[in-house]
This record gives sequence, C-alpha cells and structure tokens, in this order.
Amino acid sequence: MALIEGLVLYTRPYRDNDLLVRVFTKEKGILTLMARGAKKAKSKVGFACQAYSWAIFDGAYPKNNTGLGFINDVQDSHPYKNVVGDINVSAYAALIVKLLDLAFEEGKSEPEWYEKTLVGFEKLNEQVDPQVITNIFELQLLPAFGVAPNWQADPISGSVTGVFDYSEKYNGIIERSHFDLDDQRLNLDQKVVYYLRQFSAIDMNKIAKVTLSLMTKRGIQRVIDYLYDRQVGLKPKEKVFIQKMAAFEGQLTIKARKGKP
Repeated sequence: MALIEGLVLYTRPYRDNDLLVRVFTKEKGILTLMARGAKKAKSKVGFACQAYSWAIFDGAYPKNNTGLGFINDVQDSHPYKNVVGDINVSAYAALIVKLLDLAFEEGKSEPEWYEKTLVGFEKLNEQVDPQVITNIFELQLLPAFGVAPNWQADPISGSVTGVFDYSEKYNGIIERSHFDLDDQRLNLDQKVVYYLRQFSAIDMNKIAKVTLSLMTKRGIQRVIDYLYDRQVGLKPKEKVFIQKMAAFEGQLTIKARKGKP
C-alpha cells in the first residue's frame, strides 16, 4: 500500500461501480488508477476523483509501471472549484491536461512539471486569465514534444535586445538586421514577440494579474497554433472546442452591438 498524491486529470467509467482515474502523481508521473466503488452515490473516493482535484489517496502504484494501480480510500482532497464551475476556464484546463497527457511518458516521474501544474491550476482557480496560463503551458511544453524554439537571442548575431520576428527557418527569433534572410518570417507585432519571450521562460509563481489586449492575445495564440500545427503536428479536440467557443462568443458580441439603439 502507498499514499498517492496527485492531480486528477480525468476519469473514465469502468465496470458497474468503478472508475479509471488518470492522475498526475507527485512520485510516479502520470498514471491510470482504478478506483473501486467510486461511482456509488455516497462514495467519498468518487468525490475526490473529480477531474481537476488535488488529492492524497490510499492505494497502490502499478507494479513495475505496467497495468493499473489502485485507489482504495482518500486521505485528503481539494477540488479547484472555479476551474470546474466556469465553462471557459474548464475548457482551457482540459487543453492543458491533454497536452500534459501526451507530452510525458507513462509512469515517469516529472517533479518539476508536477509542481508547475499545481501552480498553474491554482492560478486558473484564482481566475487569472486562462488563455494566458494555457499559453504558458503550451510554450513551455514544446521541448517535451521535441520542439525547442530559441526565444532568447538571435542565433546569427547573439543579440538579445532589439526588434525581433519569429523565423521558422532559424527556429526562433531573429533581429531586424536579419529580416531579409527569411521572407517567410511571421511579421509579428513587437508586443507579441515580447510576451512570447516572457511566457516561454516565466515562473508561474510570479504571475498575478495579467491584462493583455485582445489583439495581442490573438497574436500570441496564432504563433503557438502555428508551432503546434507545423512542428508538433498536433491539434487536440480541446483546442478546436476553445476556437469554436471563441467564435461563438464573438458572434454574440457582434449581434449585441448591432442591437444597440
């Protein structure tokens, strides 16, 4: 038996009364655990197994990192209520969870990312802009997918200050004096470049309130989507849902404006 600390990522039904619980554990990374009786109405375990909850379970890790582990009881739990209760925040949390699940090997300890994920969910729960938090995850997870753009310096001159643009050809930012070397560069606004550089390396503990213009946020997202589409080859359904949700909200805004006297 063991005490298993972790963040519940998602669950799947299993047999009549059981659940399969995907957990980002502190000790063993991302694992699937079977929670016996979790679907029963009065199950304390079932309550603790809600997605986007931190918990300490009584259970057992999978033997030799293969097969299922088990959850038998719960010692402590803490649901991130504002993440679960807000459909917009929940949509971004689902995308973060999907990326984590795809990025890391089953049963491999990822202590740095475990702590970073808990901080990220605390920020979401504190209602820090969910797109900003998700963008930070997206950028900082790129190396786990084998993609590591250079956001810190021009690879040609080593310049770390100046006017920059993103160049896929040079796998990162290039300074203005080298723009003519890549006519396919993205022609980014300098605010977008600034936040891409910041988000790629920022410690999420240091984030408090973030206020960005809609245009800047769109520009940041455009670059991130470009990288995931072209270099990672990944567009999860959770991303598509967020895009559809944003488009729908945009339509509502336009209709509301047209309806003003």
